[in-house]
Amino acid sequence: MPEFIDHLKEHMTELARKYVEGESQEGFNTFPPELMGIEFERLIQLIADEATPILRKIEDDAIAAAIEKAAALIRYSWKKEG
Repeated sequence: MPEFIDHLKEHMTELARKYVEGESQEGFNTFPPELMGIEFERLIQLIADEATPILRKIEDDAIAAAIEKAAALIRYSWKKEG
């Protein structure tokens, strides 16, 4: 049986890695003090673990909004024709 790969989680992990690395290279840090001292890989995983469900919710909301908008456009076109 093939192993499940959560591509969104992988994507968010890479985004978190780039963000944290960018903050480190710029010589300043905008992270809350509670995150200071957390090991690099653990911090990446923590950020990805928290960001992934937020992004999933945003995706669900976007699909629902797109369905409503498409339906409204169709209703509008029907009124315009009739």
